[in-house]
Amino acid sequence: EVRWAIRQEQACTVEDVLARRIRALFLDAQAARAAAPRVAQILAEELGQDEAWQKAQLLEFNALVEGYLLPCA
Repeated sequence: EVRWAIRQEQACTVEDVLARRIRALFLDAQAARAAAPRVAQILAEELGQDEAWQKAQLLEFNALVEGYLLPCA
């Protein structure tokens, strides 16, 4: 699905894939956070980006995820 989103729908960031295309962020923020490193790796492969780009993508996405996590009771 990730490669499809990149190739056919022009997804270009981890947020774009996990929030807009797959909608995982809205369904299960923790699972989306767990999937983010692999998504970043696939994006980098497909888009010709380096490891620094992947790390930046993960930092941005993890900051976004914090707003979607439910507080512990």
